[in-house]
Amino acid sequence: MHSSLHRRLATFATALAVAAAGLVLGPVPQAGAADAAVAADAAVPPMGPVFNRPTGDAAQQNAIRDRARAMIAAADRGSTIQMALYHFWDKAFAQELAAAHTDRDINVQVVLDETTVSTEDVDDASYDTLRTALGTDMSKPSYVKLCAAGRSCLGPTAGTGINHNKFLLFSSLGGGTAKQVVLQMTSNLTPSNYLRYWNSAVGVAGNAELYTAYTGYFGKLGKQDRANWKYTSANAGAYKVYFFPRAGSGNDTDTVVNALDNVACTWTDSAGTHRTAIRAAMLKITRQGVADKLRSLAAAGCTVDLVYSETDSGTWSALHGQTRLTTRCYQHDDDGDANAPKPTPNRIVHSKNLMIDGMYAGAREKLVFTGSHNWSGPALRDNDESMVRINEAATYNAFVTNFNDTRAAAVPGTADDVAACK
Repeated sequence: MHSSLHRRLATFATALAVAAAGLVLGPVPQAGAADAAVAADAAVPPMGPVFNRPTGDAAQQNAIRDRARAMIAAADRGSTIQMALYHFWDKAFAQELAAAHTDRDINVQVVLDETTVSTEDVDDASYDTLRTALGTDMSKPSYVKLCAAGRSCLGPTAGTGINHNKFLLFSSLGGGTAKQVVLQMTSNLTPSNYLRYWNSAVGVAGNAELYTAYTGYFGKLGKQDRANWKYTSANAGAYKVYFFPRAGSGNDTDTVVNALDNVACTWTDSAGTHRTAIRAAMLKITRQGVADKLRSLAAAGCTVDLVYSETDSGTWSALHGQTRLTTRCYQHDDDGDANAPKPTPNRIVHSKNLMIDGMYAGAREKLVFTGSHNWSGPALRDNDESMVRINEAATYNAFVTNFNDTRAAAVPGTADDVAACK
């Protein structure tokens, strides 16, 4: 499933990027007048959640991309921008990062998965733009670095894992109006992620503990010191961040299972008896321990509502046939071109969002977990990934609204006993 999706993603990206001119077609703007207008506006964009809508207009499709671009435009002269990303096929975005360095003396540091360059049939002009402007020498204040071919930056085993991260860090925006900014995305910076995939992002400013945790992890990615890497988490007020890969072999070292172990499914107060609600919009659910835990929580009285795009036979079975556990698959060939020589990718949910409303670790909470971390084996053990837990009611409410929108759009939905979903 993943390799087929990867090939279709690459083909779609190539169809949208004309190699000779570096032109990005459709709703994704070309570097030019529109980009200059954004670059001229140094206002600090809003923090908090932002979501794209692939079924919407150009502004809705590009909402996450444009939020990141607005942060680049607002970055202060002499400040630092850091970006860790899986796939980066967006020449206009690359040009803006390069211009931030060359025109405003901003230190720009980028760590990418090697497949950004080596994926078949994809123009690597975005990487070339950064390499020309920034160089590749990590001893300098600006650079672009690729993880080693065929493996993640920090994973333990050669031939496995990817740098699957999706975050940007900004030391100062808008003349110091916003400092220590983290933008954690579920989206890669590619046309498919804007136009075909449902994604989310959240921006946080002024949280020193969170920013320091991310910058520390970013530094480790570029150095690729795998021998000394250890799974890390950090508390930061209303936030907690987790950095992968994580060594181990059982559910006791599965971060998502550990989190779900904190859930109590029913509780009683003066208003009566209540059920904890668990919602997730997740690209991949192929980790059996997570699927089994969700099933057991539904059996214990929680309501579990999932929108997903990929499972396997074991996880699919665990997630069906249990009262209070509902699944909806999102694998929609909306343009009917599956048999074309170069079909576009299906519309899917690419988010990696878990929302919990109820009793968690002995307290009544509304929590969001989001980031790059799918519920797959490689995401836990092999890949470079980041996941952040957010304990803020307003953020939770925004993510649930987006979940409901994604859920309503999911096709084939509850009719998910089909090969594409399994």
